[in-house]
Amino acid sequence: MAKPFDVCKGLTGANAPTKVEACTEAIKDGKLAAGDLALAYLNRGLSENGPGSDARAKDDYKAAIRIYNDLILSSPMNPYYYVQRGVIYQTIGEADRAILDYSDAIRLAPRETYPLINRGVLLYLRKDNNEGALADLTAALKIKPCEVAAWANRGVVYKRKGEIDRAITDFTDGIKCLPPKLEPIRENAVYDPLTTQLSSKVLDQNNLVLQAAFIYFQRGLAYYDKLQYDKAIADFSETIRLNPAAASGYVGRGAAYLAKDELHKAIADFNESLKLEPGQAFAHLQRGIAYHRIGEADKAIEDYSEAINLTPRDPTPYVNRGIVYYTKKGLYEPAINDFTKALELNPKEVNALINRGITYRQRGETDEALDDFSEAIRQGLQTADLLRLVNQAERGKDPDLARSADQVAHAYYQRGMALIDKQDYAGALNDFNMTMRINPREPRAYLGRGAANLKKGDLKQAVGDLDEAIKLAPGLAFVYFERGTAYHAVDDFQHAIADYTEAIKIDPKDPIAFINRGMALTYIDKIDQALADFESALQLSPDNVNAYIHRAFAYALKRDYARAMADVNEAIRLAPDSATAYFYRAQILAFQGESERAIADYGKSIKLDPKNARVYGNQAMLYNSLGDYAKAVADLDQAIKLRPREPVYYLNRGVAHFGLSKYDKAIIDYDEVLKLDPKISAAYNNRCLSRAALGQDYPKAIADCNEALKLQPNDPYAYDNLGIIYLKQGDYAKAAAQFNASLKLDAKRARSLYGRGLAKSRSGDSKGGASDIAAARAVQRRIADEFAAYGMR
Repeated sequence: MAKPFDVCKGLTGANAPTKVEACTEAIKDGKLAAGDLALAYLNRGLSENGPGSDARAKDDYKAAIRIYNDLILSSPMNPYYYVQRGVIYQTIGEADRAILDYSDAIRLAPRETYPLINRGVLLYLRKDNNEGALADLTAALKIKPCEVAAWANRGVVYKRKGEIDRAITDFTDGIKCLPPKLEPIRENAVYDPLTTQLSSKVLDQNNLVLQAAFIYFQRGLAYYDKLQYDKAIADFSETIRLNPAAASGYVGRGAAYLAKDELHKAIADFNESLKLEPGQAFAHLQRGIAYHRIGEADKAIEDYSEAINLTPRDPTPYVNRGIVYYTKKGLYEPAINDFTKALELNPKEVNALINRGITYRQRGETDEALDDFSEAIRQGLQTADLLRLVNQAERGKDPDLARSADQVAHAYYQRGMALIDKQDYAGALNDFNMTMRINPREPRAYLGRGAANLKKGDLKQAVGDLDEAIKLAPGLAFVYFERGTAYHAVDDFQHAIADYTEAIKIDPKDPIAFINRGMALTYIDKIDQALADFESALQLSPDNVNAYIHRAFAYALKRDYARAMADVNEAIRLAPDSATAYFYRAQILAFQGESERAIADYGKSIKLDPKNARVYGNQAMLYNSLGDYAKAVADLDQAIKLRPREPVYYLNRGVAHFGLSKYDKAIIDYDEVLKLDPKISAAYNNRCLSRAALGQDYPKAIADCNEALKLQPNDPYAYDNLGIIYLKQGDYAKAAAQFNASLKLDAKRARSLYGRGLAKSRSGDSKGGASDIAAARAVQRRIADEFAAYGMR
């Protein structure tokens, strides 16, 4: 059976109520010496809990102090009593009174080290007086050159000042003073090293081992700051050997393993630390990072959530949980909520701004993304001088500066990518160049600049930049992934698939790479391979909303609508506020001909995300197919307002204007298409037909159709449109020749048969004309109505 006073001191690892009970028993026993009695009152006060605990704790602290007040009154020249009372004041947070007591002890016993050490600790911990602390600790070392506590604490002060090498020297000198082959602490749990000074056994073996564990731990932290992780791990391991019941050594070693990317070892250490000391927010946070990196998204979210519960004012776990939500789960709304909460806690949290911007961008909310990236740059530059950022020597000297530099560089990169979305390529290139200026070795800068140049059509420069990114980081999955997305964005799916494949080889546990490769495979009609990729993503992340959405779309392309609807409905169940899920369900419903339900889902998507141009654009295509051209124009007006440099929206609005017989407006839209991209043959074709229908500028109309044929030499639409122009001009031989060219490509083409029938009839071949017209009507019953719209009956 442990003695009550041992339980009171914490030697058995008892919980707070048990310690209160033991301290009370030890006090009532009446056999404790004055110092131990004061310690019993102090520990009981620190352990008080439940209703009325604050009042009881204050009474206990007063009782502990009263014991030393009486001792000092009876022996005012005894420095030991001042030290002990100072320890109590220090423990309960009354730093100024503690400093006064230590100062009196130093005056009375100028050759004693403990009051100097304790005052030095208070000066740097509570008063932020590093220089005063250094003076006290140096004075203690002059008195006793092998005072381990003085070496340890002076090293801590140097570390606080950023003088890591001097800190390591002090820790090493202190370690040299330790006896060889120290045995580990024997008790299950060890009381606080400060309150041990109130014990009658101040210099016992356990206290020495505590000092040894502390100094090894501090040197491990210093090595960690120097990025010397193997040395840090060795010191943390010695800390654990000396004091296996303390959680701190496991936390430190786990952090070092995490930095080395030895993730399973890190998780094992964090597990052990949390067994020893549950409720450590930092350990949960770090273990969450490790789980995140090995692809255990649910466990990562669980740890980040626990860290939030334990430290609800800390923005970091909110940021980390938000990153898991959007990268591993495809859940944008919860991610944005977490980043927003982090920014409420700390408006200068640059990582929250960057990641919220990325999430907005993935949701298609480019303007919101740009605002966040710009604010991140502004905040970052408040703490980082650009002239210093570009100085690599300075980056090496100041880790905080380097981190700030990386954040600012990343924000410029992300803003550049958002500007590409806005088709502001000049602005994007400026941002990527700024990224390079801050960090010339940052591969993302080259990836971004390459993506912008691809969009501009500068293929040679683009490929050079994209390849340079790979040279800078040949073994990193994200570089191949980002190069893949750049190719993906310009519909170069073969290159995109090759890069996604390389990213998967390097990191086979990232579901996003499988999802993106699956999307690219659908575009080249390799649906079964795409389905396999989406299945792989779901095996890695079983409730990944994006994987369900894109698998649903792939099933729809195979006309397997039952599975498609099952998947997209599951996505909506998992993320009922996902505008993307409703958008894709609308697409799938439209494929099935369920136009009314499709329009309802487009409406839900727009309500959830009213700034997504793609939704308006696709709904307009459905309205065009239904002949509801006025609604199509309204949707396309909105899409163009949101993305004014997207040629497909002008092209489709031209089609809608044509359907409304507003040929002049259609021609203006096609003009805009060709300003944005002069290689879109459909715009030449449609402008050709609009001019023909308007009955003006036939030479320009013919030139447009010929330009379309240059771009697409076997385009039957262009031949038909030329035939219509020649029909309207009365040149029936040329018209028939054009329709014949079209019929060589498709012998049952209704437009060509009907047009040739008109040409034959008007040139005197009534029988041949009637035959062609009948054949055309057999294929398309209302073909005559189309030609009537062009002014031909």
